Amino acid sequence: MNKSLREALIKLKDSGGECLGSQFTPSQKRVLDEFLRRTACVIKLRQGNGFVYRISNSPVFEQHLRELRPSSDSANQAHPVRAQNLELTRSTKGRKGSHAASYRLLKATIQGVTWNCEGALLDLWQLTSIAGALAIDISQNETSLATDSPLWLVENQGLLDDTSWVPEGLHGSVLYYQGQLSERLIQWLCGKKRSPRILIFPDYDGVGLENYARLRKAMGDSVELWLMPDWKRKLDRYGNSEVWQNNRKYVANAEESLNLDQEPDEVLELIEALKLSGKALEQEAVFLVTTDS
Repeated sequence: MNKSLREALIKLKDSGGECLGSQFTPSQKRVLDEFLRRTACVIKLRQGNGFVYRISNSPVFEQHLRELRPSSDSANQAHPVRAQNLELTRSTKGRKGSHAASYRLLKATIQGVTWNCEGALLDLWQLTSIAGALAIDISQNETSLATDSPLWLVENQGLLDDTSWVPEGLHGSVLYYQGQLSERLIQWLCGKKRSPRILIFPDYDGVGLENYARLRKAMGDSVELWLMPDWKRKLDRYGNSEVWQNNRKYVANAEESLNLDQEPDEVLELIEALKLSGKALEQEAVFLVTTDS
């Protein structure tokens, strides 16, 4: 309510103290009507086929506006976004709340993995050995940070903590994206050729399929959906129907976004198996070994 009222009062003030009702959204008109009944510093007048709002008591109006907007000037653009929000709304979440920078954890899986940035070599394995992982700012799309080894995208932290699941011949870097693949990360991956081979390894459920579809749509054939060894038996033994049901709505989004005629046979096989079984398979199953017994 405070956000709609603040925007309505600012609009009324910026219009010179009088503004047509048609200039306000339904929610703004609703809170304005309640505000004028409560404070009597704004009046509503019939005009033609519509009506106008007019400030009738400027000192009282300004007092209420200051409560909603502490600073009468526009926010200082040099301040962080959330500080600007606090300046204008008394709340860091009062307007757009995203930070300018956004960090993801990156880790090497084997000795010798390096990244290059503007000609400078970064020994990711050494940094991994010392600090556990490197935090990279994915809001910096223009940076040339890239590697000549495979880049894995994983959904859950367990696969970043323990990289023993990475197959021989595919060692490189693992980037942890925490559940949802953000638009910022997709834009960062598209900004430069970060790796000659990008493999996304999500949970095999609706969210995972949709994330793969979004990345595939943005980057085309340079993206691969990796299927863990023995996934069929693991789906049968460890698959979870509740997880599948909770995320089933995202499957249709994934199928609609993907060009199914151009998808690899193994990806189509996975999607069909998940739908037929009504189960999802979480990626931590990669650590489990199945036998016939």
